[in-house]
Amino acid sequence: MKSLLKWQAISFISRGLAMAVGIVQSIVIVRILSVGEYGLITLATSIGGAFGIYQHLGLASGSTREISSAKNNKEIFEIFLTSVVIRYFVTIPLAVILFFISRYISVIQYGNPALIVPLKLFAFVLLIQGVQSIFNSVISGTQRFKQLFTYQVIIAIAGLFIYIPLIYLYRVDGFFYSLILFNILASLSLGVMALGPLKGSFAWPQKADFRRLLRDILSISLAIYVVKIIVTYWQKSGPLLLGVSYSPEEIGLFGFALLYATKLMAVSDSVTDINLPVLSKKFVENIEEFKSLFIGNFDKVFVFIVFAAVTAVFWVRDVFHLLIGSEKYDGSFPFVLPLVFAFIFYSVVNIVMSSILVPAKMVKEMIVGFLFMLVLTVGFYFAFNSVWGGLVTMAYAMVFGVLTNLVVLAFFSWRKLGFSFLRLKHAILIIVGLVISLQVYTDFNMTKILTYLLGSGIYIALVFLLKFVTKEDVQAGLRKLKTISLGAENNG
Repeated sequence: MKSLLKWQAISFISRGLAMAVGIVQSIVIVRILSVGEYGLITLATSIGGAFGIYQHLGLASGSTREISSAKNNKEIFEIFLTSVVIRYFVTIPLAVILFFISRYISVIQYGNPALIVPLKLFAFVLLIQGVQSIFNSVISGTQRFKQLFTYQVIIAIAGLFIYIPLIYLYRVDGFFYSLILFNILASLSLGVMALGPLKGSFAWPQKADFRRLLRDILSISLAIYVVKIIVTYWQKSGPLLLGVSYSPEEIGLFGFALLYATKLMAVSDSVTDINLPVLSKKFVENIEEFKSLFIGNFDKVFVFIVFAAVTAVFWVRDVFHLLIGSEKYDGSFPFVLPLVFAFIFYSVVNIVMSSILVPAKMVKEMIVGFLFMLVLTVGFYFAFNSVWGGLVTMAYAMVFGVLTNLVVLAFFSWRKLGFSFLRLKHAILIIVGLVISLQVYTDFNMTKILTYLLGSGIYIALVFLLKFVTKEDVQAGLRKLKTISLGAENNG
């Protein structure tokens, strides 16, 4: 478990640095643009993203698994080529369709001609970024994690110098010019990293090999593909449903709260990067060790996710005012708490998917759980929209949908594998976190600081009391830090 935590920590640090740069970029962008302009970008990227999800086919996970077990560089390149052919067989028609129906979507469906150019530009983005996840699979599958994590930070910094000038000069259209340039740079960089070590092994697969690779790659990829489509529609359901009845300004407020909440995904994404290959192997080798490794690791990650989320909610008013420098996004405060908690639950679902469902090939169970999430989110919105108002209802609809998915997946895990990753102590920690988070509605003062410190103390005490973390875990961590410190001194 120590090795797993180590790689997760490195992955999290790199993603955290990239996320920090991304937050700075987002803050600068919302300072430059009006709320209405930001709402227009949110709507356009939601529509484009809804198209873009169809290109994925779950190929990243399928390719990573096959590349990890490849015998040599020639086979790795054959897997890469097969995956690229599959990807662009779908991506090219999608991009062409989006380009030519952008006027219909903008004028007829949404009544907003300003969407036409952004959607046409997004069609080019789909073509450019299509290969990125396949390059990622080559790098991850060959376990060049250090290169990948370094790239994540550098490309995020490069994004600052691409997005900010173009958005300042060209406003909404500038965002999409930036998106194209950024993805060109990202694709070229990943391509060099992925294919450079394979030089001399480039070969087109034979027909029989192509069919075999196609079957192997798609054996679980299609299920992941279906799930990714569902997740994308779930994440975009707010802007897509609200866009029909609400103004760009109102969508902008909801979209900014959603953007803030999704930053929590950096934690679970950093975990899934490592868990998928490690736990897939462990599941095949020894199911009992797999369970023990997952539960011990999951508990610690869960503690961190909840604490990070609670902190993000608690200080959101102060963070917004400090970074944005005005009160123009204060209208998004009511949506932050439910949306952040929705992404606590989704972070857990994300970890469970990569750590249990994919290794155990629980394909049907995975699809059923995610269908529950989407259908119940949309159903909740239409059921209570007239009672609470669309914006608030949408935020709580996302909580209801993803929480149902989590419960369903916990049941399937218990029924098929004989263990459940959710226990009473997880619910207790969530409730305590929710109580602490309610201070989101208070202004910054000494009382709020003391309340946060008191709440954090209670939270940490519960973590030890409920045995999420033990004394032995702390001692092991301190020994590891001491070893690292001594190593640094010796190298110096």
